Amino acid sequence: MDEWTKGWTIHVGRAYACSKCGTMVMVTKGGIGTLEPKCCGSDMVLVKMPDEIR
Repeated sequence: MDEWTKGWTIHVGRAYACSKCGTMVMVTKGGIGTLEPKCCGSDMVLVKMPDEIR
């Protein structure tokens, strides 16, 4: 896989959280492309550790 493709890979298991309401989403099917999850009118943030939910 070349560098461009690696940069556009959507990874299974990544989680995103809304900093306003706490809603969370998790990637369950990977692929190639972009993922820009939004909630409450704002971008959701990538959750790296369970303690970073809010």
